[in-house]
Amino acid sequence: MSKLVLKFGGTSVADVDCIRKAAQIIVNTASEGHEVLAVVSAMGDTTDRLISLAKKVTPSPSARELDMLLTTGEQQSVALMTMAIQEFGGQARGFTGGQAGIITENRHGSAKIEEIRSASLEASMSRGEIPVVAGFQGMSNNQELTTLGRGGSDTTAVAVATTLGADRCDIYTDVNGVYTTDPRMVSRASKLKSISYEEMFEMANTGAKVINSRAVSLAKDSQMPVRIRSTFWPEDEGTLITDLINTPDYTISGITHDLNQVWFNWQMVINNDQANKLDNVASLFVRLNELNICTDMVMLLAREDEPVQELVFTVENDSAARVQSVIESYADSKESKLLIDDKLARISVISRRLNGKPEIVASVFDALNRANIPVNMVATGDLRFSLLIPKTHAENAVTLIHEHFSLSNPERN
Repeated sequence: MSKLVLKFGGTSVADVDCIRKAAQIIVNTASEGHEVLAVVSAMGDTTDRLISLAKKVTPSPSARELDMLLTTGEQQSVALMTMAIQEFGGQARGFTGGQAGIITENRHGSAKIEEIRSASLEASMSRGEIPVVAGFQGMSNNQELTTLGRGGSDTTAVAVATTLGADRCDIYTDVNGVYTTDPRMVSRASKLKSISYEEMFEMANTGAKVINSRAVSLAKDSQMPVRIRSTFWPEDEGTLITDLINTPDYTISGITHDLNQVWFNWQMVINNDQANKLDNVASLFVRLNELNICTDMVMLLAREDEPVQELVFTVENDSAARVQSVIESYADSKESKLLIDDKLARISVISRRLNGKPEIVASVFDALNRANIPVNMVATGDLRFSLLIPKTHAENAVTLIHEHFSLSNPERN
């Protein structure tokens, strides 16, 4: 008998029919002799709707009270899913994050799980019940309700699976696996049978929406196998995320895109107080870290022909207003200039050992150049390289690069 954690995302519990379908999968899995625990997200766009509701009351809702509000979304799903399982003849018990023993740091909106006190879940399973746990939420040691940030239900599922010593964590969503690129953009995208933790982390971190990057990182650390599956095609085994690398060394794993990037260019005049300029840069990144804002494609440039230093980086669109506010608090309007562009897309190519494959990067530049697609900025690493291009060229660029590397061939997988 294996122990499985099954997680169902918002599209998988979007309405009553979806909940019943997911409940049937849970009951069927348990009837095959497996010990099963389910983790559920809020229904459909419930989280967005609740945020919108809060902002109708106040444009700046308290982080604490917003968490209080948002956690109700998953609790609705827990209650309805538990009822549905019971209706199909299964024994089930619902748990909020706090009742499940999910203890987080005392941070609202993006808390990290510190530990899971699993006694209540283990007791439920020992009674033959299927625990249904609210994803995305937990409770701090001082009894505060907290949320884990966007995609946090994936993290809940992997963390619970790790704590319980599960054999695998299955993430059920509206697609039947991980594809070489977004199949809604490129219809000839191929489904991957398996992908390594490292490659999946890069894909999740650069635009792939099938699983949260924090969950992938946790799975890698705990060596927890994760399978991406579809609630609507449960017979499909989907894509296995594991530590094994089954593809040839030069194979491109996939192409991702992110249309929600905002580009910042902070230009500072360097004079006798150059050290202070560098202090401002250091202070900026310390403050962004405190705000839990991630930056990408960072470059610090100095011009030879004039005393100007440029700090260039990108952030997610949701963080742009806060980043602008922080920079302006440091900037001297007489000696600095801030440029912002939100009409750019980040396109990323995911592979392995890219630092030793200059021909791959060169061939992409050549293909884009021949298609007259401008590149505003590029950043390279060992597992991926990313290009910043105008949004209007995003779909064409993804399709072009995907076909350039013949990723539509199913035999490669």
